[in-house]
Amino acid sequence: MCLLASLNPSKYRVFMGPLSPSQLKLRLDNLQGEFHSPIDFGMGFVTKGPRVQRRFSRRLRLMDIPQDLRGKTILDIGAWDGYFSFEFERRGAKRVLAIDAWNGRGLECFLLGHEHFNSKVEYLKLDAHDIDRDKLGAFDFVFCAGLLYHLRHPMLVLQKIRSVCTERLILETNSLIPAVHESTPLITFFPGDDFDTHGRHPGAFPTEAWVSDAMHLAGFARHKIVYRPSFKLLKKLAALATNQPQKGRLIVHAFVD
Repeated sequence: MCLLASLNPSKYRVFMGPLSPSQLKLRLDNLQGEFHSPIDFGMGFVTKGPRVQRRFSRRLRLMDIPQDLRGKTILDIGAWDGYFSFEFERRGAKRVLAIDAWNGRGLECFLLGHEHFNSKVEYLKLDAHDIDRDKLGAFDFVFCAGLLYHLRHPMLVLQKIRSVCTERLILETNSLIPAVHESTPLITFFPGDDFDTHGRHPGAFPTEAWVSDAMHLAGFARHKIVYRPSFKLLKKLAALATNQPQKGRLIVHAFVD
């Protein structure tokens, strides 16, 4: 596995940030369609349109991330283009480490933001299954958004997350909404992103009950649900009518003590 821990960003720079409008446009045009998030580079350049901007603004609000992160260390798992990593830095975090498997051009997106914002966010190419406290150290906050349902072994990863977390895990995931038996700790089978399941297994979607039980098993002392899926009753009715479970976003904060 190629590790990019604490690389000197200057190795990847073509221009010294912040970039000029013409330089920035050229770089963004080369990465068109690769950004997942609405990163605002200033000068009128935003990587996603108004609809996605509104959605991410709402996500940030619903996640209930502290506005003041001064003195905190944060591990951002599945950072991709760095949207949340740069936000944590903007809120004053003492140290941010962004990790991702970075298949595709996500790392290029991240490095463009890193350069343009003159960021001190550290980055490491690492699969979430390979998290190791001896290699990474410990972090006050661990942030994990849109990742759990991509994992082949989600319970194992949650245990590894707990091993590096000293205060709080902020977890956002797509959750399973079945028509019945929602109080049962269920999770859909998923062999991992490396396997082509021909659409039969789109992700490891857990019920809220599974997430709650998993937090306890992973070693977190307590947790709270800060957001449940919208239109949940309608989704349960749709699941009943179609005999297909639905899904919706779930946000959880889990605490070490």
